[in-house]
Amino acid sequence: MSRMMTQSMMIAGALAIALSGYAQTSEPIPSDMMGTPGTVVGFVRDAACLLRNKNATVAKDEESRKCIIQCVRAGSPLAILTKSGELYTLLSAQLPDRDERRRLFPYAGRYVRATGRLFERGGTHAISIEKIEIVSGW
Repeated sequence: MSRMMTQSMMIAGALAIALSGYAQTSEPIPSDMMGTPGTVVGFVRDAACLLRNKNATVAKDEESRKCIIQCVRAGSPLAILTKSGELYTLLSAQLPDRDERRRLFPYAGRYVRATGRLFERGGTHAISIEKIEIVSGW
């Protein structure tokens, strides 16, 4: 087999493995697991700093915004911080649950209004976003 053909097969195999997670079929979500319709207004940022640094809130300057973007690019989970201090993590609208980071990444360091299905358990909050838009702040 030629070297070029071997490399092509390796690339095709790697793509097949990478995309296999997307090939999973979604199951219908039972009605008792759909959450409650609602809207969250808040600031999209990495969750790590909020949990580690009790003084962390919204980005008040460009340096803070850069820090948020760096953490998100490095893989820190994204969340929406509300004015009252509640932290909403992300759920997808599918079972098995899918990664929603890519969808929220463009909003990192910005204020948003997210509408969708809300979930709460033991003080933990989550949202499955149906619509999201940038707002000027809270």
